[in-house]
Amino acid sequence: MATTNKRDFRTPDSIEAEEITRNMVEPFLASRGFTVIDDHRDKKGTAISQVITTADPEGKQIRMRVRLCWRWGRPGKMPRFSAAQLHARLIDDDWDKTLDAIVSRDHAKDVSHALFIQRDDNEIIYAALVPVSELKAIWEKQRDVSASLIETGKMGRARKNHAMNGSSPTVWLMDKRTPDAHAVADVLWNWKGVVDVAKLPATSAQSALPVDDTFEDMPGVDYAALGSDGAPRLKAERSYVKRDPKVRNEVIKRANNRCEREGCGDGRAYPGFLDVHHILGVEKSDRVWNCVALCPNCHREAHFAPDRDRINEKLLKFVSHFKAIAHRSS
Repeated sequence: MATTNKRDFRTPDSIEAEEITRNMVEPFLASRGFTVIDDHRDKKGTAISQVITTADPEGKQIRMRVRLCWRWGRPGKMPRFSAAQLHARLIDDDWDKTLDAIVSRDHAKDVSHALFIQRDDNEIIYAALVPVSELKAIWEKQRDVSASLIETGKMGRARKNHAMNGSSPTVWLMDKRTPDAHAVADVLWNWKGVVDVAKLPATSAQSALPVDDTFEDMPGVDYAALGSDGAPRLKAERSYVKRDPKVRNEVIKRANNRCEREGCGDGRAYPGFLDVHHILGVEKSDRVWNCVALCPNCHREAHFAPDRDRINEKLLKFVSHFKAIAHRSS
C-alpha cells in the first residue's frame, strides 16, 4: 500500500524567520522608549514562548507575552491581513474554556499584557500591547463583528469567522480583503487600554536586515479569496543614514570577493554578493576600519545570532589593524 508523507507543520524557513522576529522585539521596544529588563524564552519542540519584562516610557514595569502574527503572500506583495493564534487548538472543544485557560496561565505567571507583533521584512509594522484581562472580551467582540460581516455579505466569498480560525482562537490586527473587513481589527485598536506601540514616538532606529517571512502556519484560511493580479505600485518615504560609497568600494576591494569573517571565506564571482557590515553601527562610524565584508549568512549572524556581541568583537579585532595602516599612510 502506498503511503504519503504528511507535510511538517513548521518549516525550517518559518522557524528561522520566527527567531529573527523575536530577536527584533527587544531593540524595537527600546526604540519606543521601553527599557527591557529581561527577555525569557522557553522552547518545547519547535514551539517557543517569549515573555519580556520591561519598564514603559513612564517607568511602569510591564511583563508581556510576545505573540507573533504571520502574513501571507508572495515576496514583494502587499499583505492583506494579519492575525495571531492565541492557542494551537481548543481545550475540550470549548472556546470559553480555552480563552479562560489562556488568561489564567498568564495571570499565574504575572504576565499582565500580550504584545502582538507583525513584522514586514526589516520593520515591525504592528505592535499591539493588550492587557491580558481584556483578551477574552476583545476576542468575543471580534467574533461577533466577523459573524455580522459574513451574514450581511460584507466578507465576499469568505465564510469562516475571523476569531474562530478552525480550532484556534485568533485575534486580528489587520484585514483588507474587503472594504468592510477592517471592522474586525478595529475592535482591537479601538479597545480601551490597548496601545499601538509602533505608533509611539521613535527614540532610535530599529536594527534589522530585510528578511522574507512569508510562510503559512495558520490553518483554515480561504486562499481563493486572497491576493490580486495587477496590484498598484505604491510610493513610500524612508529615512536612512548616509553612507560614503567610497568606503564600501574599498572594503569590497580589500575582501577580494571573499567573506572576511574568520572561518568562512565564502565568495562568488559576481558583484553584489558581499555585504558591508558596519560593526559599530553606521550612525556611529562609516569608516573602512570599522567595516567588514561579509557573506549574507555571516551578515545575518552579526545582527541576529544569540552570540552576535562575541561575533562583532572578533570582527572589530580583525579590522583594527586597518585603522593603524590608514593612520600611517595619512
